[in-house]
Amino acid sequence: MASGKNVIVKVEDLHKAYGSEEVLRGISMEVTEGEVVVLVGPSGTGKSTLLRCINQLTMPDAGRVWVNNVELTDPSTDIDKARQHIGMVFQSFNLFNHLNALDNVSLGLIHVLGMDKKTARDKALMELDRVGLKNKAENYPGQLSGGQKQRVAIARSLAMEPIVMLFDEPTSALDPELIGEVLVVMKDLAVEGMTMICVTHEIGFARDVSKRIVFMEHGDIIEEGTPAKMLTNPDLPRTKQFLGKISELH
Repeated sequence: MASGKNVIVKVEDLHKAYGSEEVLRGISMEVTEGEVVVLVGPSGTGKSTLLRCINQLTMPDAGRVWVNNVELTDPSTDIDKARQHIGMVFQSFNLFNHLNALDNVSLGLIHVLGMDKKTARDKALMELDRVGLKNKAENYPGQLSGGQKQRVAIARSLAMEPIVMLFDEPTSALDPELIGEVLVVMKDLAVEGMTMICVTHEIGFARDVSKRIVFMEHGDIIEEGTPAKMLTNPDLPRTKQFLGKISELH
């Protein structure tokens, strides 16, 4: 991990179970400022649950989470205020179909941050431009491709000026030819220095953009390291087997 950089996200001994199924079994990790961490692993191994616990959309059973030195798991923390600084992009876009792209992006600025309508729309237009969709500002979600919807969702998160972005398989619902346009936006964010935690099986993105790949299985972190090490010479045979399989698929 880079030395001398602020720790933006800290997770300590995080546990989560659904009934008798332990989804997270004592996860601990830190993500420093400007770091891009990619979480990989089989389905059902707790990657998405970990993201949701970080921003408290899912409450962990035990353990603690800090974002920018604020403990989100402390009951006295104003979670709505803390969550304003955490961008979250889901696989399912979560746009309001009755609002155009511009209004989808400006909504949070007006109702959460209290911006006046003109300032919010100017900011929203700037963020749409940032993801290459300024010309689609007046279009409704039904008039946009999957890739364009996901880029609107990213713009909506960026408009809140988050200090960390969480991506939960942002390209898994997209047709193959649309995946690239979303990954380009994510790569640009990484170049700009955005701190990011990404659940994705896009190995090219992990290889080219991430600082660290974390392999999870059965609710545990099995192995982690630089992309060069993890993709060419991991310590564990299981890591090599899994990453080899998803490399073949992409």
